[in-house]
Amino acid sequence: MTILDDIVAYKKELLAEGYYEDLLRTLPETDVRYKKKLSERLSERSHLSVIAEIKSKSPSVKKLPERNLTQQVKDYETYGAQAISILTDEYYFGGSYERLNQLTQQTTLPVLCKDFMIEPIQIDVAHRAGASMILLIVNILDDQQMHELYQYAKALDLDVLVEVHSKQELERAYQLAPEIIGVNNRDLTRFVTDVEHTNEILADKREGFYYISESGIHTQSDVEKVVGSGIDGVLIGESLMKCDDLSQFLPSLQLKKEQ
Repeated sequence: MTILDDIVAYKKELLAEGYYEDLLRTLPETDVRYKKKLSERLSERSHLSVIAEIKSKSPSVKKLPERNLTQQVKDYETYGAQAISILTDEYYFGGSYERLNQLTQQTTLPVLCKDFMIEPIQIDVAHRAGASMILLIVNILDDQQMHELYQYAKALDLDVLVEVHSKQELERAYQLAPEIIGVNNRDLTRFVTDVEHTNEILADKREGFYYISESGIHTQSDVEKVVGSGIDGVLIGESLMKCDDLSQFLPSLQLKKEQ
């Protein structure tokens, strides 16, 4: 069993226990249709977009500095982030849908519900909580699940970040004709990270898609290593949560895009 297998098994337990039904009953319904979507923002940018993440821990990082998360989100927006990613898994990542619901109301930026989606009800909860976008991880879904969840999210007018780690997964992702594809530099089965993995996966990338490099980006130098692959943005969490002065660091990551 890999860590990813454990996480998916945990999600199945939550589904069986009625966790998501409870959230649908208790979460305030939050309308974020006024927010401009990430797909629109990406189309307008000549520089890389930063999806700035809120996270408390992960299987590879046991604890991150405690921050005033409302201020963190406001700082992300002030210093140029184009979207916010909020982890909603409680056990492995220290997040929650309640956190997403509270923080999405503190920003005009679209919010990505970053979780391990395997059933439509999870998308319902993300939508109710005020997400503008969900994550679909190709590795944990078969083709039928992937198509059904993608279409379900789009029917709710949500953006979808379709995440891949291998060229085989990228080919499967293309079947959806998604607007946004994320390349995870972290192997989720082993939680080993190589920032230049993006270059390898996108060596033969296709036109007509927006690409995001995810994980392992800690410095401007890391961004410089992958900007040449033709990405449109980066998703960054740990280094932003550890940074004491976002006013210099966050703008430094927004390099001019290369084709």
